[in-house]
Amino acid sequence: MRLTLQAAVLGALLAALLTWLMINGKGEMDAAFGQTRRTVDAIALAESRMQHDVLRARTGLLRNYDPIVAHLREMQAALSGLRAASGPDDSEMRSLVEAIDREAQMVERFKTGNALLQNSIAYFNSLSDRLSEPDIDPNLARAVAALQIRVAELARESSPKRFDDIRARLDVLAAGAPSDRGADITAIVLHGRQLLELLPQVDTVTRSLPDSSSEAARQALLEARRTLRDQRQARADGFRLALYAAALCLVALVVRVGLLMRAGTLVLRRTIAFQSVVAQAANHFSASQPDEIASRIVDVMAMVSTGACTDHCYILMLDGSDAVHLWNRAGLPEPRGWPLTQRALVPDIITAPEDYIFIETSDEIGPPALVRPLAERGVATFTCARLRRGGQIVGVLCFERTISVLPPWMRHSRGLLRVVAESFGAALERQHVWAERREIEAALRRAQRLEAIGIFASGVAHNINNVLNVMLGHAEIAADALPVDPGRATEHIGLLVQAGGRAHEIAGQILDYGRRGCSSQNTSAVDAIVAETVDVIRTSTADPTAIRLTGTTDGAIVDGEPAQLQQVIHNLIRNAIQASEPGAAVDVQLERVQLPERRALSHGELPSGAYACIRVSDKGRGMDEATRARIFEPFFTTRPAGTGLGLATAFEFVQEQAGAIDVRSAPGVGSAFEVWLAARPAAELGVSAAGGTVMIVGAARSAVQEDEETLAALGYEPIGYTDPDAALTALRTEPKRFDLLIVENHPSLSLGLAFARRAARIVDRPIVLSLSAADTVRPEVLSAIPIVDVAHRPWRSSTLALTLRRHLGSEARSAPPQRKVAPDRVVAQ
Repeated sequence: MRLTLQAAVLGALLAALLTWLMINGKGEMDAAFGQTRRTVDAIALAESRMQHDVLRARTGLLRNYDPIVAHLREMQAALSGLRAASGPDDSEMRSLVEAIDREAQMVERFKTGNALLQNSIAYFNSLSDRLSEPDIDPNLARAVAALQIRVAELARESSPKRFDDIRARLDVLAAGAPSDRGADITAIVLHGRQLLELLPQVDTVTRSLPDSSSEAARQALLEARRTLRDQRQARADGFRLALYAAALCLVALVVRVGLLMRAGTLVLRRTIAFQSVVAQAANHFSASQPDEIASRIVDVMAMVSTGACTDHCYILMLDGSDAVHLWNRAGLPEPRGWPLTQRALVPDIITAPEDYIFIETSDEIGPPALVRPLAERGVATFTCARLRRGGQIVGVLCFERTISVLPPWMRHSRGLLRVVAESFGAALERQHVWAERREIEAALRRAQRLEAIGIFASGVAHNINNVLNVMLGHAEIAADALPVDPGRATEHIGLLVQAGGRAHEIAGQILDYGRRGCSSQNTSAVDAIVAETVDVIRTSTADPTAIRLTGTTDGAIVDGEPAQLQQVIHNLIRNAIQASEPGAAVDVQLERVQLPERRALSHGELPSGAYACIRVSDKGRGMDEATRARIFEPFFTTRPAGTGLGLATAFEFVQEQAGAIDVRSAPGVGSAFEVWLAARPAAELGVSAAGGTVMIVGAARSAVQEDEETLAALGYEPIGYTDPDAALTALRTEPKRFDLLIVENHPSLSLGLAFARRAARIVDRPIVLSLSAADTVRPEVLSAIPIVDVAHRPWRSSTLALTLRRHLGSEARSAPPQRKVAPDRVVAQ
């Protein structure tokens, strides 16, 4: 805006200068000089004609003086025009006026003298003619005729000799004049002598008239006008040259303003385009469900970074999870030292006075503590925004450009990066709130289960008491009949075992339901577990062929304990069998499905991605709408012998794995239950074979030896310690010897969290915390140490093997361990 105002002021000044130069650079002197020349030529022509008429009048060819007067008037009129166009101090003009005035005076004298002269000549000729009549004395006539001839010749030649001759003849004529013609002779002599007096005067004036011509004055005036014209023409040429230069300056200014406007338009266009990108990024987050935000962060980073013309974009979380997100421009490697070097900048970013930092290393713009390390890494431009949650800094969003400095248009759009940071902060806040909500919902469900168990405890106790009475009754009958009737005793003992199994089933379902949410994060192979479950159920049914297993999930791996997934499938198949007629078919279908977008099911909603679908369907009696609405409520059942915990347990498991269940049923048609569980990406499944050195730190030597035997059987090299200080000394001595640490949680002996915290300062190796079933440790405490995983005792060989392979695979060894622990991994037992 300031530059545009300056350009407008400069343009106005140049326009005023151009106007002034144009006025002063007009080529009017040629026209003025031409007019002066024409006027002077007119004066010269009038003067020449006047002199010609004077000569004609002198010779008697011009009888009146009107042409001479007309020529004088023409000269005076032309002179007046010249005087009007001249200044008062024009000396050449004054000289011309004086010359013409002198010439006019001489013409007046000529007119006067010539008039008298012509009158005298006329009288002389008249008298001479009168004296030439026949009756005049011949001698007188001859003398008068000779005198008339001499006078006539005098008009052509007025030499002194001729004057003397005429004067002598006049004297002779006057002396010998007859008496009878005395008056005429006297008149002739008088006019002859007057001619002799006037003729020299008139001839003098006539001869002086050309000499007193205004030609010199006229030439001087023309020369002065020509000099003035040349001077003014040179001045006008200078003004025109200045006008040309000013026009060039104005053109340059217009070009400059045009380039500035074009640059401004380009900046505005690209800024608007980047605003659109920022809006799309915000909409991308807004349109995402909270559970999808984590998977879409890098996509939004790519969208914003591409629009902002940056080379690297990353997020460093400071909320205890130590999570990182990175995007690199295509063809560029990761930032140098990623991510440890970038985390080293965090303290200086946190202590900066503002939440938004902009650094240009070439010009050393920005906090000095950050400029030097960034310049050493080859970063040209660095932009950072602190992410806040509830006033607390939970992460930093950083943009780096290493190839070149930030484009000019981006300098005007840095404020939009604040909007980007706010979008990321809001998205992370949504994700955090969603995670907290899930934890609260899980805790609420556990509380509801405990409340339901408390309310239903009397009913359960009554059912178990009835079973126990039956068991006791059959036991007494068997005891009485054993010596007398062994066959009857065997029958009642079988019924006793059946009742005991029923009581065990009731107690097991109650325990399974009460333990929901306490499982560790293991994985399950869907195809194998479903096949194994179907085989187990077939062995206990009257018609094994009634259960038909079809399809495959293509080796899909899902989260969750295999035993719990097996329990879910077992409950669904058992319910289908019990809802069908004896011998009716129950179909179990497996399928791997790729959802391109979110899908809402009857009990849950799924984001896009790959899923394993387990479908159990029957052609039984089906359910009405009221029953379908309550089937997953704890202790709700439609069978007199049912507990109402089977489907509730299955639904809890599916919910904990972020899955969903779709139920379709109608009375008399049958029912179909579909369990949808997210399939892990193939990249997460490739773990290497067992191998590596594992440090075991425990309290009791016997327990450590048992752990060593378990690990050795799994193919690892275990080294146990019961002394924490000895274990720390071994770590300091050979920090690269151990690939993983398993630490027993025993706070009274400085084991567990305290030892793990000290060990993490010495080596950068995965640490697994070994907990008993009764131990409870908050996830944020584990993340702060950090702990990569938890193993619950008593150890299961399969679960422990999977945990170790997860953290000792080839990929895990080649990269620093990711210190992440899911919130639902450690709960109270």
